[in-house]
Amino acid sequence: MKKLIGSLIILFSLAFVGILILRVWGIKMVSLPDLLRSGITLLLVGIIAFVLIIIYGSFFRNDDSAYNKNSGNRAHPKL
Repeated sequence: MKKLIGSLIILFSLAFVGILILRVWGIKMVSLPDLLRSGITLLLVGIIAFVLIIIYGSFFRNDDSAYNKNSGNRAHPKL
């Protein structure tokens, strides 16, 4: 997961730097309002994904199914 997040950060950073370099040369592929709207959209999608992960972890996850109930404690995962 760390590698995926790191790769996405690098990809977005390179895209942003590329857009800035094009702006220096006067090439306008994307305007600043479009960039801000897309950034806000990505931020909202990230927040929604985080909230859904929290909801799934707290309400729908069954931790008891991952452990062997025949042994004495929960420290024995099912194989």
